[in-house]
Amino acid sequence: MNPAANRDYLEQRIKTASSAQLHLMLIEGAIRFAEQATRAYEANDVDAGAQPLLRSMDIVSEMLAGVKHSRDEVNVKLASLYQFIFTRLTMAYVNNDLEKLGEAVGVLHFERDTWRQACEKAAAEDTGAETSAKPDATPELKGPHTPSALAPTPAPDLAAGGGLSIEA
Repeated sequence: MNPAANRDYLEQRIKTASSAQLHLMLIEGAIRFAEQATRAYEANDVDAGAQPLLRSMDIVSEMLAGVKHSRDEVNVKLASLYQFIFTRLTMAYVNNDLEKLGEAVGVLHFERDTWRQACEKAAAEDTGAETSAKPDATPELKGPHTPSALAPTPAPDLAAGGGLSIEA
């Protein structure tokens, strides 16, 4: 595939992804860049590992910023986890420490597996809900729900630029 086709495919994936799938993409990007840095460090090429390591750190810092706004129990635990990963990545960058980089990558892999399972479960639940609903059934709205509140959140406009890139 040519780079333009890859970019178009990625943009379409992002536009149609749920928030959990977007989060999973961020984790996968952080892993990809951290593993690029790991390969460079293993080859004793610290300079080649610096840029991908910084990109991984940027992604993790965005994930951390995304959960710090809420003080519920799950977000507090996620913030602690992402802070741990960010600290390990920073220590790897500052000290050229392959061991700290490996610790961060290991936790990112575990986090990716967890988010994959969550996305698969959500997709299965969505599929089950779609097949059990009648085609002409109108959902009953209760409480403060409105059709606009039930609409999916629009994906960010990548063509406008800005934001993080998870591309290699």
